[in-house]
Amino acid sequence: MRKLRMAFSKKEKGEELLARLKELKKSEEVDDEQYQRKSAQYTELIEEGNQEIDAIRQSLSAKLEALQRDLETHPAELKELELKSKLGEIDAETFSSREQKLRAKISRLEEEAKETEALLNAKSAEAAGGAVDIQLEKKPLLRRPKWLKRP
Repeated sequence: MRKLRMAFSKKEKGEELLARLKELKKSEEVDDEQYQRKSAQYTELIEEGNQEIDAIRQSLSAKLEALQRDLETHPAELKELELKSKLGEIDAETFSSREQKLRAKISRLEEEAKETEALLNAKSAEAAGGAVDIQLEKKPLLRRPKWLKRP
C-alpha cells in the first residue's frame, strides 16, 4: 500500500535527518537558531508520519476484521452448496460451477487477508513494500495559463 510506504518513509526520513542534525550540533557545525528551526521541522515530519501510520493501521485493522468475517461465512456456504448437490436440488454442473467460484472467492479473500495482515505488522517502509523518496521542499505547482486551457 503506497500510503503506508509514504508514511513510513516520511517518519524514517525525519528520524534520519534529525540524527544527522544532532551529530552536526555535537560537532558544533550548526548554530542554535539553525538547530532549533531544523529540529522542529524534522520533529514535525516524524509526528506527521506517525499520525498517518496510525490512521492507516486503523483502516487496515477494520479491513482485516471485515475480511475475516467474510471468510467465516464462506465455509458454511460451501457446506450448504454440497448439501444441495447431495439432495439433488442442483445438478452436478451447477454445483461444480458454484463451488469453483466460491473456492476462488475464498482463495482471494485469504490472500487479501494475508497481505493486509503483513501491512498491519510492518514496522518500516521496507517491510511495507519499499521506501519512497520524500521531498522536504515543496515544488511550486505549475498551472497552465488561461489561454492554453482546453475548451
